[in-house]
Formats: sequence, structure tokens, C-alpha cells
Amino acid sequence: MKYPIIKLNKRGVKKYLENYLWFSSQEIFQFEKIKNEIPAGSIVDVTSEDNFFLGRGYFNPKIYYSLKLLTKEAIAIDEEFFLKKFSKALELRKYFYPKESCFRLIFSEGDFLPGLIIDIYENIAVVQIQTLGMEKLKDFIITALKKLFDFKAIVLKNDSSKRLEEDLELYVEIAYGETEEIILTKMDEIKFLIPVLKGQKSGFFLDQRENRRFIKNIAKDLVVLDGFSYIGTFSFYALKGEAKIAYLIDRSDFALGLAEEIAKINGWKDKIITIQGDVLQILKNPPKSELLILDPPAFIKTFRDVKAGEKKYENLYFLGSKALEKGFLFAFSCSYFLKLEKMKEMVKNSLKKLNKDGTIIFHGFQAPDHPINPFVEETFYLKGLGIYIK
Repeated sequence: MKYPIIKLNKRGVKKYLENYLWFSSQEIFQFEKIKNEIPAGSIVDVTSEDNFFLGRGYFNPKIYYSLKLLTKEAIAIDEEFFLKKFSKALELRKYFYPKESCFRLIFSEGDFLPGLIIDIYENIAVVQIQTLGMEKLKDFIITALKKLFDFKAIVLKNDSSKRLEEDLELYVEIAYGETEEIILTKMDEIKFLIPVLKGQKSGFFLDQRENRRFIKNIAKDLVVLDGFSYIGTFSFYALKGEAKIAYLIDRSDFALGLAEEIAKINGWKDKIITIQGDVLQILKNPPKSELLILDPPAFIKTFRDVKAGEKKYENLYFLGSKALEKGFLFAFSCSYFLKLEKMKEMVKNSLKKLNKDGTIIFHGFQAPDHPINPFVEETFYLKGLGIYIK
């Protein structure tokens, strides 16, 4: 198949040779000329100014990074392309999660598929598409998934605000098969109810898997305070590790109600207490705990939010350090823009202001089914610190 051609200028070719996947208008040769000639969302051939073939990607002149690379090969971007990509990604997951039935199959640029995320929950696939170029390829994506797995249902969970940057509508639909709004699954011998249609992201946060396992191993006989708990996953891992009791704080009545149902089916009905409200306010007069988990939503979503967002993180970590008389504080950030060293500085300053002693006993990151592409820094987003306050 023949695709329109976009040429990279010398600056763009330099980035290409450094293995970058994103290219701005400043790296595209004669951008002003072609921006109205090639329809937004089109698959394009990428070449140098002297017509040397470099790869294939998709183009949207309306956004800053107008060109995103999908492959360096001269192959059709079709169902077979996605089938091979998905098979390769699945092969990688089998190395570190050979027995898991719930995992992230595709992590956008981490798997060299910009704008595409796919989570698998046993026989349900939840697909998140974040770009116009990938949206135009969704039929190929769905068909390839059906060939690779025997799915009961494929859900398109396309309600992320990121889609608004490319003028894409927000929607959630079942693209194939049938599923309930809330599905029952099992991870690490814990039963979970996952709201694949109404929940946050794909319904669950698979990226925290390894961090939850660490917390489970130290939770025995401790009282847990779980801030920004969502459906209580950290708390349930702690209870699996024989924690005494867990307090779950979240704004969402829906999420806390689901947490109560999860507690019932696991036999922990009397071991959780849910608190609906603002974590920052509740931390000013919190229940006493020995294991405090703070896993907030991203306070810094864009570069413009850095200063205001850093203040929010700083205040949160200060309140957390103050609330914990003695014990473990686990502080997380899912914002790419908050660097790990900055987190350490915030925690250090909080302890200093409070005249408390603390040691860092844990560094947490995203699970390996969320691979980091070293040429796309944004793929390294989840950071966590475990601090023991004496």
C-alpha cells in the first residue's frame, strides 16, 4: 500500500538516529506546505530530505508532536502488523509473569505503539486509544486481539482527557462480545471486582503490582491508612499480609462501595473502614496508623502545572509525615514531571520541619509490564518511596 510521504529535516533525522519516536513540526521538512495536504490521522511514509526511507508512522499537524513513528520497516500498517506487535509483547510478558492472567499487554511507547494501551483481565481486554492516528486503526487492533486471544469481550475505554488534545470524542463501548460492568478476577490469591466500564483508567492499576507485594510482606499486625484508596487494592494486599485493619480514604462513593464488596468476598468485611472525603483534610486529624500509603492522582499533568503540582505533593508528603507518629510511610507519584530526586527532597524537608528521623527503606517503580522506553522519558512515570519514621 502507498502512503503519503513526510520528510524529516536534518534535525529530525538526528532525532530519528537517536531512536526517538516523536517529531514536532520543527523537525519536519516543509511542514507549512504539507500540513494542509495530508489529512490528520493519516499513516505516512517517513523519509529524509533526499528520499531515504526511514519508517512509517501517523501524522496529525494539529498537535505539537505532529509525527509519531510506528515502525522502521516498509511494512503495511494493518491487522497483521498489530498481530505481530501484540505477539511480541505477550512473549515478553511471559518471561516475568508466566502465570499471570491479568497484565498490561501494550504500554504505548514502551512497546513502540504510541497512543495505545491494552490491559488484559483474564478473558476481557480493555483498550485505551489516546491519539487520532491510533483511533483510525482501531478495527485492525480489535481484529488482531481476537486472533491472538479467545476473549469474552473487548472494551474500548476511550474516556481519557488526553484524547481532547487531538479533538477526539470521549466514549466507552464494548467493541466485541459481552461483559458485565464489573468483572470478578483474582490476583495474588485476592479476589477483585474491577469496574471495566465505569472505573478509572482501565478499571484497575496494574502498574503498582510489585509495590503492593512489598507492602504485603511488611504489613503483619499493622494498622493501615490508605489515602486515595480507589477500590482499596493496597489495603487488600496489606490484609493478605495479615494487617490488623485498614482505613480507606477516597472521594468516590462508588469506589469505596466497591471496596466494601471486595472486602466481603475475601472475608475481610470487619477489617476495613471506609472514609469518604478529601485526603488532605482528613490527614490533618487522621486515624492512628502504622502503615500510611499515599498514592494520589497525577498532580502535574503538563509542564505548565509543575510549580502548583509540586506544592501539592510537598503538602501531601508533609501531612503524611506529620500524621504518622511511628511506622512506614509509602509515598507515590504517577506524574512523569515529578522526579524521584525531587520526591526525596520533599520528604527530607518534611522530616526536617517536623524534627523527625526517617530512613528510606524502599524505592518503588512501575511493574515490568509497563516497560520504560529510554528514548521516551515520559514512559518512566511511576515513582515511590518507602520511609520508616522512627
